[in-house]
Amino acid sequence: MKLLIVESPNKTRKIRQLLGDDYQVAASFGHVRDLPASGGLAVRFVDGRIEPQYEALERAAKTMPQLAAQAARADEILLATDPDREGEAIAWHIRALLGEDHRYRRVVFNAITKTALQRALAAPRDLDQHLIDAQQARRVLDRVVGWVVSPVLRRGVGNPAARSAGRVQSVALRLVAEREREIAAFTATEFFTLRAHLVQADTPPPFTARLEVWKGEALEHRLGDAATAQATADWCQRQVWQVHRVDRREQQRRPPPPFITATVQQAASVRLRLTPDRTMSLLQQLFEGGHITYHRTDSVAVSDEAVAMVREHIAAHFPPPYLPEQPVRHEGKAANAQEAHEAIRPTSLEAGARPAAISDSQARALYALIWQRFVASQMANGRDHLSTIQVAVAPQAFTHPRDGVMPMGLFTAKGTVVLFDGWRRVADDATQEKPTRRRGKKGDDEEDVAQALLPDVTVGQLLDLERLEVCAHSTKAPPRYTQASLIKKLEAAGIGRPSTYAAILSTIIARGYVAEQRRLLHATELGLQVVDFLVRRFAGDFIDYDYTARMEAILDRIAAGQEDWHRVITASALAVRDRAQAAGLWYDPLDDKDRPPAQRAPPPVAEGQHCPLCEGPMTARQGRFGAFFSCLDRACQGTREADGQVGRRSLQILQKSRQATAEAPAPARRPRRSAAARTASRKSSAPSDACAGPACPDCGSMMQASRDGQGRDIWSCPRFPACGGSQLRNSQ
Repeated sequence: MKLLIVESPNKTRKIRQLLGDDYQVAASFGHVRDLPASGGLAVRFVDGRIEPQYEALERAAKTMPQLAAQAARADEILLATDPDREGEAIAWHIRALLGEDHRYRRVVFNAITKTALQRALAAPRDLDQHLIDAQQARRVLDRVVGWVVSPVLRRGVGNPAARSAGRVQSVALRLVAEREREIAAFTATEFFTLRAHLVQADTPPPFTARLEVWKGEALEHRLGDAATAQATADWCQRQVWQVHRVDRREQQRRPPPPFITATVQQAASVRLRLTPDRTMSLLQQLFEGGHITYHRTDSVAVSDEAVAMVREHIAAHFPPPYLPEQPVRHEGKAANAQEAHEAIRPTSLEAGARPAAISDSQARALYALIWQRFVASQMANGRDHLSTIQVAVAPQAFTHPRDGVMPMGLFTAKGTVVLFDGWRRVADDATQEKPTRRRGKKGDDEEDVAQALLPDVTVGQLLDLERLEVCAHSTKAPPRYTQASLIKKLEAAGIGRPSTYAAILSTIIARGYVAEQRRLLHATELGLQVVDFLVRRFAGDFIDYDYTARMEAILDRIAAGQEDWHRVITASALAVRDRAQAAGLWYDPLDDKDRPPAQRAPPPVAEGQHCPLCEGPMTARQGRFGAFFSCLDRACQGTREADGQVGRRSLQILQKSRQATAEAPAPARRPRRSAAARTASRKSSAPSDACAGPACPDCGSMMQASRDGQGRDIWSCPRFPACGGSQLRNSQ
């Protein structure tokens, strides 16, 4: 018997139907082992090697015994988790928990179809340790950044809501925050343009041209006030208008490639108003149902069988011009050949764009986008006829110091005529967001008016001016990101992996760092504080854009076996730790919780702060209600607020102390002693060995008399807080 283990239980029924009774199919229910969620960093750096302290997840306590019982009866175990680094690592963890006594083989398939499964089962392989190491590297580095930087962030920002930082989420937040600052600093400037409505003397149609060049220079925003714009328009109305230049050409419109993870998230956001998180969930359903190929991919390649399938469909359902002579080849930027899976595509085209087998309306709409994009990707180019007419006003009225005699102004008209729609008969660029238009003055947000058809004019031909409009505009602040445009920016910058974008966006919104209003992302005040602190303290490290992109390239090299993950990630992790320590707010170095108390680093002393109760040094801490200072002596209850004011509990203690002092009877007046008696008293009060306490049970230092927080007499180690040794004074 062969046991085939997949991740999701939703796949098992479909795979059983396709494979029959020769295989037993079981699910691990996702991850089975990971770094613990609490209890310390759980990563050791020993002699240049990394030792992650993995532990079985709680849900694995139910699934793994069942898998172990099935594995005991199996002749061979086929690890068929998802075909990416994470899936490779999950298979490795399953093997670790089941034990090495079984015969394991790794199989991968990009689609849950009979053909794909048979092809995968015919070519089993061993686990790829390089892919596993790349996933471990990502997990460990993200763990170090999160666990080392997050406490520093909470203390540095002084806001308990600043709960976490991350290697990629913080960079995504920085993009939103910097755009927020650009918008806040932007000041709109009003400017004007001229729009001419022109016509040939006897030949319609009329067309519209816009002033682009004035006195030999690009107009841009040079007409800055209404009076100047109107005076220019009045002058132009009295001049001769003549065709200066005509440009006509044909443009080929190449079909877009099939969707990858990033582009399908963008298209779903733009067209279907789906969040990336919801999109990934629907894609998972479509994949598990056998409707599409694997959806976590950054490759635009498709198999030869898929190309043949879609070309047959185009030939059967479209006129001959829509099928190109040769298959269309798309080039992507997937750097790692081991992860160059197929693009996201339908596994079959027979049921059309909206198969009845998909009951969920959103899943069906998403499938239709994927279907249309895949079919369009192999169709013929579209062809457009582009026309540009430049019209001179006052053709010989201006002498440029460099270019000589030229027109005073040049108006430009552009027109586009579709000659052949090609692939656009099926789809368009669904990832392109339409610009939002604001209500305002006429022409406020309008660009050049592109006519469908421009008249057939010749250079030198005179034109008649029907009317000349003065249009008011204002400069616009850069647009806020939407989830789709932020994903596009992350992808273009090489930040993170497309499969992680959904989690990144949902995290920064859930943390309160970013607010989504009318589908636009606004950085909150908390988000701005977080970014300011991280940029100030960790510039040159994970918060930089190029750092994250470089790290993705390094992870690709680790996956290809070209880098040692221990060396690279150790250096990166220690660099993050060193910057955290340099921030002056971090006192728990890597894996410090596993060190003996005597070896732990002491908390940093807050400069200029002294305990209101014992005058001792204080340290910065973070509590439920924000940042504060507390006494380094744990037996003392002295605190101060973040602004240096005495804490409420300390004030109560001081008030009780003053009240007790005021109510106590005055001590009896002692008689004046002679000089000889005072000298003898000083000699007798010299310290003696009898005043010293016993040896510290933790570090061996000589302890001193003190009191704990409950008022009990104790011996305490003088090395506190580096050492926490203590014992009651009446104990032996």
